[in-house]
Amino acid sequence: MTAQWRWDVIRARYTAPEDDRMPTTHQVQQGECLVSIAESYGFFWETLWNLPENKAIRESRRDPTVLLPGDVVTIPEKTVKEYVRPTGARHTFRVKNIPAKLNLRLHDEGGEARANLAYVLTIDGVETRGSTDGEGAVRVPIPPQARRGTLLLVESGESFELNLGNLDPVDTPRGAQARLRQMGAYFGAVDGSMSEDFVMALKAFQTSRGLTATGELDASTQSALRETFTG
Repeated sequence: MTAQWRWDVIRARYTAPEDDRMPTTHQVQQGECLVSIAESYGFFWETLWNLPENKAIRESRRDPTVLLPGDVVTIPEKTVKEYVRPTGARHTFRVKNIPAKLNLRLHDEGGEARANLAYVLTIDGVETRGSTDGEGAVRVPIPPQARRGTLLLVESGESFELNLGNLDPVDTPRGAQARLRQMGAYFGAVDGSMSEDFVMALKAFQTSRGLTATGELDASTQSALRETFTG
């Protein structure tokens, strides 16, 4: 006797209530990035980043983890995916998850990388131990909705508080101020104003990178800041 399997279509579908339908756009708030926005809507961040409707943000921001409050992100409708499996059997479906990635670099006052330093990174109460690489970088996956963390350098005992998702784009004064402040090269307010202290910090940074010390947030300075923070 030949056993006959009956094959059915297993379909998972969720229909939101009328008042809870997914919006077509999302206006970015302070502290949000594309990774956290995508996670909150149930998408991979690459899906939103590569969406044709988000081309303008992709070209202007260049980094999905750095958006400006007020930016508008298009959210597509979810699609139904179908799987054909035999009935009368148990099947396991695994949902992929793409974590965010923490990417920071440590330098001394002279701009030299603080390489091969043991650290303890704590994000949402979970500790990760490791060492900075040859460029002084820490690169580890973190939860998309993570907002705060602590980086402890084991040997020196130095501790750094991390505010995740609060970095404005590098082409804005506020974004440049935040980056220079994290480098220990600027101690003024992160308010987006072209203050005297900020201009002096820009000049010092430009000089340290072999750029003309104009005190302006020009394209070459933005590129140098971006390189310092992303490696």
